[in-house]
Amino acid sequence: MEQYVVDIFGIVFGISGITVFTAMIIRFKLKKKELEVREKELEMRGSDAELGPVIDALRDDADDTRAQLADMQERLDFAERVLAAGRVSQEDRSE
Repeated sequence: MEQYVVDIFGIVFGISGITVFTAMIIRFKLKKKELEVREKELEMRGSDAELGPVIDALRDDADDTRAQLADMQERLDFAERVLAAGRVSQEDRSE
């Protein structure tokens, strides 16, 4: 009976060991494939030295757009206050 228990434990640990080993191999192959894909993306897009000025220009454009949007929001707020004040004064005159 004890021999069967030892054999069962051996089989269970052997299968689990093989499973872990197989999972590690699959993970390694996936990681390797992911690195290959990233290398291809970099080759297609160009090197970092070429992308640096483009990224900086895009950031500058985004900053300019944010500034213009903030200015437009201030003007809209001012216009709303002026219109609201005009309505109040017209209501006061009609009463």
